Amino acid sequence: MTPRVLAIDTTGEYGSIAILQGETVMEEMPLHSTEGFGHILFDQVGILLRRHSWEISSIDCFAAASGPGSFTGV
Repeated sequence: MTPRVLAIDTTGEYGSIAILQGETVMEEMPLHSTEGFGHILFDQVGILLRRHSWEISSIDCFAAASGPGSFTGV
């Protein structure tokens, strides 16, 4: 079984979340928030996972970009 990855980048005003299965990007969702991502991130991750019938428990690896940003960007 190929690993499932949830990737998150919230290091700037423009960010994104993506899910991958192995090396295949299943979907990338661009995000924009001038006020940080803490208030929208969890809902958007839920929407993305539901669209592909994935449960959070089925994620094998979490990837996050590092850089400046709010607490969700660290």
